[in-house]
Amino acid sequence: MERENKRNLKERCALRHNITKEFLAEFLGTFVLILFGCGSVAQAVLSRGAQGEPLTIHIGFTLGVMMAVYIAGGVSAHRALLHDCAIPSPAAECDPGAHVNPAVSLAMVILGRLKVAKFPVYVLAQFLGAFAGAAAVFGLYYDAFMDYTGGVLVVTGTNATANIFASYPARHLSVLNGFIDQVINLLCVSM
Repeated sequence: MERENKRNLKERCALRHNITKEFLAEFLGTFVLILFGCGSVAQAVLSRGAQGEPLTIHIGFTLGVMMAVYIAGGVSAHRALLHDCAIPSPAAECDPGAHVNPAVSLAMVILGRLKVAKFPVYVLAQFLGAFAGAAAVFGLYYDAFMDYTGGVLVVTGTNATANIFASYPARHLSVLNGFIDQVINLLCVSM
């Protein structure tokens, strides 16, 4: 009787729709990426370099990407294996998932590995996951933010904290060079 109740509970709580599973996988993957990545930047910046350096930021983002792929990749990869798509091909929608970036999702749509109808769902999940991850970093480091800035959060200047959550181009970088940089990065990530 108890075993049957457990099975019924498991069946009632199970997610039945693949798109819901993919949404949650992308959300959690992006959340973890931002949590590890921006968390390592926050630690380095807010400690004024005493508790972090560029190497720890690289390690933080690397671990974040690795964990995101482990979290988000399993859901879509399982679906791809069910459709006999161990090696994704453009002919069928055999996307391994774990995009954790709208640019990668767009590239998968262009390559025909992700249905156009799923693209908004993936982007929404990634946006919400990134926002939640950034909010978690801000919440975890709130006291350090207030100590570092004296309670005045600014985008530029000596006590700027916006660079924890975003990157800004150097003054010498033109719009064209920035665009070319992003296109090359997208091509490298999508391969």
